[in-house]
Amino acid sequence: MHHRMNAGYIRMKLKAQASGAAAKSMQDRIASWRSLLERCGAKATRKRVHALRVVTLRLQSELENDLAELPQSGQQAKAIVRFLKQAEKLRRALSPVRALDVWIGKLRDLRTSLTETGEYVPRSMQQTIRGIDRLEERLKKKRNAAEKKLVAQIGKRCGDLIGTSEDMEQSLSEYVFSRDSEIAAKLMDRYRAVKADFPEFNEQNLHEFRKRIKMVRYLAEIHAGADRACAQIATQMKKMQSAIGEWHDWQELGREAHGHRAKYKGLSELLETLTAESFDAALTTVNMTSASLLGEGAAKPVTVAVDGKLPARAEKAAIQNLNKRLA
Repeated sequence: MHHRMNAGYIRMKLKAQASGAAAKSMQDRIASWRSLLERCGAKATRKRVHALRVVTLRLQSELENDLAELPQSGQQAKAIVRFLKQAEKLRRALSPVRALDVWIGKLRDLRTSLTETGEYVPRSMQQTIRGIDRLEERLKKKRNAAEKKLVAQIGKRCGDLIGTSEDMEQSLSEYVFSRDSEIAAKLMDRYRAVKADFPEFNEQNLHEFRKRIKMVRYLAEIHAGADRACAQIATQMKKMQSAIGEWHDWQELGREAHGHRAKYKGLSELLETLTAESFDAALTTVNMTSASLLGEGAAKPVTVAVDGKLPARAEKAAIQNLNKRLA
């Protein structure tokens, strides 16, 4: 019995030595997460909210993946599950503030596009610009209220969040997850399984697809430094998610304005056009990128969207078409 215990201890030590870098990386991510949590709890700026949300999502993805290695009744698994529950509550609290930050930024960019076209802008376009000003002001008020709510929620849950993270870190200190030399292949298998649920993309399922591939992307990013194939997968996942996110943001902004069409006349029409344009761009990006990933036919360069944003010519065309209708 003593011999078997020593052998098990030696195997565990060897495994820990082989994977020490990975363990340190996890510790670094948890430390970064705690630091961001404290700063965001003091003042939830745009950059802090974005950074905390990204780190939280990455930790969730990594830990959900690691959970599969552990016996579900063990203390390590239970500690991870407790932390994941708290992390999900935090993610849900961060999401509304992050969404408002994105929408406000898009409205500001849109105003710049309207006022710096270098061409004659009809007087009627001023109505659209006023609509942007009104909508931005309304969103900023909502953002201020959402920030206060977020800071209060972080203050209320900070003890549980920090406590569960420390318990998890302690319980995992003697358990180091194995390094997977086939992680890229497994990530592609996971992507194929997700893609199989979406034989065709449409307005009803495209955003759900974006959410479903987030774990593939974040796990690929975590391993990108040591695995070139993972880096490529991460790039392609980000390309698809960004293109879908661009469409979804315009769609949500359009919905914000839709209930007050008289107040945002002109702007509502422009948002509808941009939503349609970005949906077409997202479909093209996702279909081409996915086909390239899965080896379905000859790979073609994706030029419709760059980093998920509509090409300048598409946005410019949408503005010109609105000018003609309002002239």
